[in-house]
Amino acid sequence: DFPAGGGGGAAPLAASAPRGCLAGLAPPCAAMQVTEFNDVKVYDLSAGKSLPQFLEEARKKQKSLRHDEDFRKRIDIVQDFEFNIASGRIVVSPDGEFVAATGVYPPEMRLFELRGLGMKCSRGLNAEVVDCQFLSDDYRKLVFLMEDRTVEFHAQYGYHHRLRVPKAGRSLAYDQESCTLLVGGSSADVVRLDLELGTFQTPVPLKVIEEVNQLAVNPAMPVVSCAGDKGLVESFDLRDSKKLLRSLRVADPEDADAAVGAGISGDNVTCCAYSPSGMHFAAGTASGVVKVFDIRSSKPLAQRDHNNGFAIKSVVFHSRGSDFKDLLVGSADQKSVKVWEAGSGKIAASVESKYTINQLVFYPNSGMFFTAVDNQRIGVYFVPSLGLAPKWCSFLDSITEELEEGTKKEVFDDYQFVTTDELEQLGAKELIGTKFLQPYMHGYFMDYRLHAKLKAALDPFRYEEFRKERIRQKIEAKRTMRVRVKTGKKVDVNQSFHQKLQAEAEEGETEGASKKRKEAAERAKALLNEERFKSIFEDADFAIEDKDLSAEKATTSLSSMLPGKKRRKGGRA
Repeated sequence: DFPAGGGGGAAPLAASAPRGCLAGLAPPCAAMQVTEFNDVKVYDLSAGKSLPQFLEEARKKQKSLRHDEDFRKRIDIVQDFEFNIASGRIVVSPDGEFVAATGVYPPEMRLFELRGLGMKCSRGLNAEVVDCQFLSDDYRKLVFLMEDRTVEFHAQYGYHHRLRVPKAGRSLAYDQESCTLLVGGSSADVVRLDLELGTFQTPVPLKVIEEVNQLAVNPAMPVVSCAGDKGLVESFDLRDSKKLLRSLRVADPEDADAAVGAGISGDNVTCCAYSPSGMHFAAGTASGVVKVFDIRSSKPLAQRDHNNGFAIKSVVFHSRGSDFKDLLVGSADQKSVKVWEAGSGKIAASVESKYTINQLVFYPNSGMFFTAVDNQRIGVYFVPSLGLAPKWCSFLDSITEELEEGTKKEVFDDYQFVTTDELEQLGAKELIGTKFLQPYMHGYFMDYRLHAKLKAALDPFRYEEFRKERIRQKIEAKRTMRVRVKTGKKVDVNQSFHQKLQAEAEEGETEGASKKRKEAAERAKALLNEERFKSIFEDADFAIEDKDLSAEKATTSLSSMLPGKKRRKGGRA
């Protein structure tokens, strides 16, 4: 553990298993949020409320958390993997044993030891962190680029040294071979610091770029690339920084103009990264397009458009094998993360976030990645198709196997899918980039109620015609001045009885019918419709005799048999 340092007190924490992860596998399975996209399952391990939120809610409601089902089923892969307000940057140590994260408020850095699944220490900072890097394989040496134009160095014991750079910085890069720290920012020069001698070196002047958004060091060659404005990426050789290498055009001029017309500055290359082999380079633009290049060619191998209308904030390479086919690219804008194949551009996984994403980081040789978001909890996702779980949380593999037969969370149940052309017809193209549209494949999902309102506003007279038609139908239904004679089905036997039943059934359906008539109608329908009473109207053996007619015939025959009586006209004796 860290001793107390000048930059902030150390807060050692005992290495213990997270609640709900190791004590029992069944409870977290019920609480884990799972989404599926193109048969690829993504497990959100940071869904739900954080521990401070649970405590605050329990304090307000004055209830114990002992019987709170959500609290008992919560998943904390790493304890205290959160900040008070939001997280800004995340970086994994080269040996894979530690994760450093920065956030607000107040500005602080938290160091997590993954083998212990908990926080090792936290340190307070004087300003918000723009970028940070590990200078050693483990946690012993760290460097932070602050918003107040300072570069702060930390050692094992805490704060070590602070110095000021000429211009506001945006990105840090470190070359281990020459022990040189590079700082790029809002100027046409890249500041160089020799950490072995402890001195500033001559800045590297850039040829065309006026601002640097991100620096990337090639892991196989002494080459540094600078992503900046005007759609260009400029590179230089660390051995001879005066001679710049060939510039790479990433953003096309026409694409930049179209993005500017939509209200987004699209002529900037916002981020860049090299593959682990150093032979491939990826760059993201402010118009939401990511391109992958072979360093020997200026023609892109593949590209992916996020179609969100947001600038790409982070791009990283991830390998799930030794072959080039297994090389993946992870790109993130402020609303979504897309993982796709570097050679073909085919989507491998996709994640939509409810909160603004600030950075994307993959844990090496696994299917886990982290996102720094504008929320208390740091985003943690696990995709089994991208790789196995890290060895420090290998229990995730068994949890996900148990969930394979479970139900998945349906996404966008009550939404209407619309394309960009349909949005233009509805006059709702301005909604792109807002919370009312959820990007999905080649279009967007929109709430069906909002879609209905926009469609009604597009044709205002359609509702009026619908209203008149309903009024006409109601008036026709109330016009019962004449008795409607309905000719029912013709039967051969008991025709009068059949007609009587039909009449009773129709009387029960009239408006305002009494309860007695409704009951009679139900009985009549049962006799007419049930199969077992079908023979009454088909078989002559079930013919019903008319009682009045039979009595009259019997009386006439008896009168004719009486002696001395004569029948009068009219049938009376």
